[in-house]
Amino acid sequence: MKKLKILLVLIGLMSLTGCQWFIDQIDDKEYDVINLDGKNLSLVFSHNINGETHPCGCRHFPLGGLPQVAGQLEKLRKKNEVIYVDTGDMIFPSVSVPKIVDKSLSFTANGIFQAVSKQGLNYFVPGDQDLAKGVDYLASLLKGSKVKLLVANLVDEKKFPHKKWVKIEKGPHAIFLVGIVHPSVYQYQYQKLFKDPVQSLKEVVEKLKKDEGYDEKSPFHRLVMLSHAGRDNDEKLAKAVPQFDWIIGAHSQSFIRNPIPEGKTNIVQVLSRNHYLGEIEFRMDKDKKSDQYNIHEIRDELKDELKPNPYLAFIDKHKEELNKIQSSEQQADLPPSDNQMKTSASCMECHDDQVAHWQKTPHSMAFATLLNAKEEKNMQCIGCHSVGLKDPNGYQNFHNIVRFDGKQDTAKKEKYWKEVSEAFGKIESVRKLSAKELKGHAVKWQKIDEKHKVTHNYANVQCLNCHDQDSEHPFSVKEKQSKASMQKKCLECHDPDQSPEWYFKKENGLPGDLNQKVLDKHFKAISCPKA
Repeated sequence: MKKLKILLVLIGLMSLTGCQWFIDQIDDKEYDVINLDGKNLSLVFSHNINGETHPCGCRHFPLGGLPQVAGQLEKLRKKNEVIYVDTGDMIFPSVSVPKIVDKSLSFTANGIFQAVSKQGLNYFVPGDQDLAKGVDYLASLLKGSKVKLLVANLVDEKKFPHKKWVKIEKGPHAIFLVGIVHPSVYQYQYQKLFKDPVQSLKEVVEKLKKDEGYDEKSPFHRLVMLSHAGRDNDEKLAKAVPQFDWIIGAHSQSFIRNPIPEGKTNIVQVLSRNHYLGEIEFRMDKDKKSDQYNIHEIRDELKDELKPNPYLAFIDKHKEELNKIQSSEQQADLPPSDNQMKTSASCMECHDDQVAHWQKTPHSMAFATLLNAKEEKNMQCIGCHSVGLKDPNGYQNFHNIVRFDGKQDTAKKEKYWKEVSEAFGKIESVRKLSAKELKGHAVKWQKIDEKHKVTHNYANVQCLNCHDQDSEHPFSVKEKQSKASMQKKCLECHDPDQSPEWYFKKENGLPGDLNQKVLDKHFKAISCPKA
């Protein structure tokens, strides 16, 4: 068993996990000292996870997911000693938590913290989204996990148990990790929690020189800043405190494939939501210093690197519990509008050829993707797999996405969705179905609706996702839509994140400008025959 000796560990928090770590003692000082024994060091980092535990299931080639991250970490640990860090915006998708989804978002935040703690996340820099429910909530998550806060510029240093820096040693090598946040990127009420970052960094550097023997001229010493500040601020920090060798950033969600030099400092970030993990590999040889920056794309097959992979069961259980919470949050059944939005069933009365064509496209079964992924109640997903979400004449949440003739009771809805899920919930990918198979499924769903006396079914991408319609249609007809206006609607869901293949790739690998030829191809494929 290899040793990783920890001299000083955060009060109230458990220390690093795995058989290669050895906890020597607990102390309450402002830093950790880690003696590294054995292999080289991989400093692995994530940020801007944005409260995502797993891919939504919409992309052709899904990226991210806690089981897949666990596989990548296992792969790296076979090669090097790993210290895993995160530079913020981990647990929530935004800087606020609406009351109507508080329980579901909080449940997910707690689950993420539990999971990354078990995966061996060692140090964490708090981001503005991590404070979406306030300081006390974040403190409670930290207290119940193995994750340690790393931030050097807190005003009230007793507010959180935390460390200002970490010193990692092996032979002549010393690597110093310093956490910093930039107050300007936080909500106003939280900016006062943090001191000026430049002044705090300068103080830490001087202290490292005086107390820890840091020598900026030594070929074996490195300073690494873990920053939640944004790309522009990182460049300013690198100029103001030029001793740092690396800045691992966050907040701006910049994807930096090759380190951006600012003086001697290399600035790096990777893409959000665990789609990529970054790695700085430190060669810890006795006679030389050699650092290498690597980016790891978190593909689905990585989950198989860890066998058995406990995070697969974790995700299944998480989905099951989250589904119950979301059901509870969405129980309110608002009365239908006097002028409810028309659905495909209404269009069938006059537009046989157009509806028959639509039924042969993946749009007609788009909601099956969510049923298969058990994400049908996820408010961040269902809007692009249905028509009329949040429209006054449409529906407000999954609870009223389908309306029935007569009383809208729970038993009736549960019976309906049980039959729909049994019929379509095991379709792996609607894109892989032939036009004939899609048509068969769409007709079957239509018959289920008729059987259960459904008057309005807003599930699946339908006619009014693309077409405008006068409220008095067919007795009043709007001016003919332009191709450009209809294509603009396509891009509301087929954005660079969900459909990156629709966009040209930039030099850094991220989607860039729209590829109009690709859009035209898809638009032609789903366009209805002329009436």
